[in-house]
Amino acid sequence: MTWMPPQHDLLSPITGDDGSQIEQIQLKPLYYAAQKEALARAGDDEEDQFFELALLATGLSVKELDQLKRPDYVTIARYVHEMSTLPASHFLEQGGEGKQSIVDPDEVTLLQPLAVAGRSLSSLILEMPVLRATRAMKKHKTPKERAEFITAHCTGLMIPDLALLTVPDWTQLQVRIDDFLNQPAAFFRSATSK
Repeated sequence: MTWMPPQHDLLSPITGDDGSQIEQIQLKPLYYAAQKEALARAGDDEEDQFFELALLATGLSVKELDQLKRPDYVTIARYVHEMSTLPASHFLEQGGEGKQSIVDPDEVTLLQPLAVAGRSLSSLILEMPVLRATRAMKKHKTPKERAEFITAHCTGLMIPDLALLTVPDWTQLQVRIDDFLNQPAAFFRSATSK
């Protein structure tokens, strides 16, 4: 079963661009590429960043979003914050679908299926990077480019495919890849012997 984002019942309905009354908003997952673009558009101002991400998370226009009463916006901003900072396991556990990572931390269940190469993937199997890959990673200019390179290497995905991941899926992958990059062999032996 695929995770579904929550629906938010507005405290105060708003008027849609088409003149209809909007009483509920079906929230949407944030995707890695779209979030990256929205943050680049927003610049360094945190409020502008949340506004751009709220546009993505709600599907509302600027005019519609501007009508929200502050408590409704705060609820949406909290959702955006969670989507931007928490791993997929958090959302899956809320929906009663989690706990798989305890069984095998290298098989990551995705929040939303990933359509790549004509297939739909509901999980990814992570491989520890070889030294050659980590050395090649260091040649990339920015931390984001390095993260994308090593994530593609560890997942077997192409770098453009990473854009299709939800932000919580990306975050979940980074936690385990960070282990691969920074933990000694004993860490993995003790984790698998339990």
